[in-house]
This record gives sequence, structure tokens and C-alpha cells, in this order.
Amino acid sequence: MATGVGTMPFTEPAEACTLIFQHVPDAPHWPQLFRASSSEGMIDQFLEGAPGVVVEEGGKSYLRALEPYQEWEQFYADYEVSNLDAFAVSAARAQGLQPFLEEIGRRDPPSFVKGQVTGPITLGLTLKEQGGAAVFFNQDLRDMLVKLVAMKARWQEETFRRILPQAETIIFLDEPILSSYGSAFMNVGREDVITALREACAPLQGLKGIHVCGNTDWPMIMEAGLDIINFDAFYYLPSFLLYAEQLRGFLEGGGAIAWGIVPTDDEELKNIHSPELVGKLKEGMDQLVQEGIPYGLLAEHALITPSCGTGSMSEDGARRAYEMTAEVAALLRRDYAS
Repeated sequence: MATGVGTMPFTEPAEACTLIFQHVPDAPHWPQLFRASSSEGMIDQFLEGAPGVVVEEGGKSYLRALEPYQEWEQFYADYEVSNLDAFAVSAARAQGLQPFLEEIGRRDPPSFVKGQVTGPITLGLTLKEQGGAAVFFNQDLRDMLVKLVAMKARWQEETFRRILPQAETIIFLDEPILSSYGSAFMNVGREDVITALREACAPLQGLKGIHVCGNTDWPMIMEAGLDIINFDAFYYLPSFLLYAEQLRGFLEGGGAIAWGIVPTDDEELKNIHSPELVGKLKEGMDQLVQEGIPYGLLAEHALITPSCGTGSMSEDGARRAYEMTAEVAALLRRDYAS
């Protein structure tokens, strides 16, 4: 099955939705259009409703712990009673979401529908306190951000279910910063990462996944209670394959791999074709088969995606990336069926 990551380079929601429904109709996702508005950036898009946000001149945000008190009190009151309306993703922060929901409601229901939210590790290590420290290291701020992410994800899930009660929901945590895990630039403990991811996904009733667009500690991710792991299989396939034993346990436990095999670089995409990507991916899968993972288990627990969001690409490049994602998925399904 094919789906997308989230960001797209378009400024018109209709154009983005047309591409999504054309090429990933079985598991469509709403488009994030940061070129349409600065409010749709990876950090600002999901800060709506967070207490203690201060926006400085120039648009940069920082957070204050427990101030103003009324905001923090209201936030936790809404969280405790699961007042999901307080955590809605508004049209001002996601111009593509409402058009996507309207369009999907007019179509034959898909089997799956996908949403996404910036994860608590990326939010917590990117956002700063007034003094410049990352808010992840402030326990009050970290707890708030984890709950904020959880409720943003839960709101999406419930929104999808109202419109598409028969569809399976998928919500991804986007965690690009975990590509730096283990480096000198990211002094965060393993258990802190696992705990934050688990808590952010805890309220979700449907499928929950994670997207990391680089290499990371994959066994750590597999311990976080997620159903789907999405990674850049175009550039980082060899390092991912090193964890065959852990991957087998993850798959046998019901987990799935979303193979981001289609590159999201315009120049790279010009020089490659879908059959080559299928060959590259099957070589990787064959290596896992040699390590004792049945091919049927791999194939039946597989999604195909671009390697990352297409937001940094040209519009033509994004169109090609989605087209190739659909082609690769179709070729793999045909191969497996034979």
C-alpha cells in the first residue's frame, strides 16, 4: 500500500489533494503546505492551544513554564476531560486539512486515512525557553508538549472517524530530530525518548506510526509501542537492515515497515525509475529473508512512501515522487501476487 509523509510544495490545497487522491487513494493523507503560510511550519503548525507561548518580534516563539497560570490551568483541564475541540488543528494552521476532509467525504471510502503531527522529541528539542535552553529538559514543559502532541493526534483520529467510520486511521509522529540521536548534538536518554513517544501515542485507538528521515537507534524505536516505522529506505537501507533480529520481532508482533524508497530530491529523481527502486528494495528484503524473516511477513506488513515529505521539492518533482510511489507499490504487489 502506498501513502505519503505530509509536507508538499503546493500553495493551493486543491492541487495537493488532487495529487494525493490520484496516487495514494487507499491511504490518503492531508497535505501540509508550509509554502502557503509560515504558520504551517513543522513547529508552529501544532503549537496552537499550547500554554505559555510567547511570540517575539520576528515571529520566533519561546515557552514559559507554568505562566500565565490561567492558560496552564485551562490546558490541563481540557486534557483531563479529553476536550478535543480545544486541541483542534485550525484552518489557519493547516489550509489543506479541511479541503482534504471535504474531498474524502465525497469519494468512495478508502481503507485507511492518514494524519500526522510533529513529535514530542522534535518539538521539545527545537523549542526553547526564554533563556535559550531546549524545553525538553524542563519537566513541566516536556509534560505539556507530550500531552499537546497526544491530543492533536487524537483530535485528527476522531475527526477522521466521524467522516469515515469504516476506515482504519493512521497517525504518524514526525520525528526528524531523532536522526541525530546518539550524537554530541542530542544529549537525550534512551528511556526519555521511549517514554515520550509512548505517552504521545497512548490515547490513540487506531494505528500509530513514526517517521524518521535519517538513521537512528531503530531498536529503541521498536520498543516505543508503535505500529508502523517509516524511514528513508533510499539512503539508509543498509543501516536499517542491521537490525534483522529486532525487525523480525517487531513484524511478528503485528508491526509494519513503511519503506521510504522514493527519493525526495529533484535531481536524484530525474535519474532513476520505478523498477530500479523496486530492485533496490527487494535486495534489502532478500537480505532480511536470508536472516530468517519470511518474505510473506515482510510483504504483508509493508507500506511504500517517499523517503521524506516532498515540501522541499519542486511541484513537478513532487508529482513525480507520488507517481513513482504508486508505481513501486503496484510493482511490488504484482510481484508478490505472482
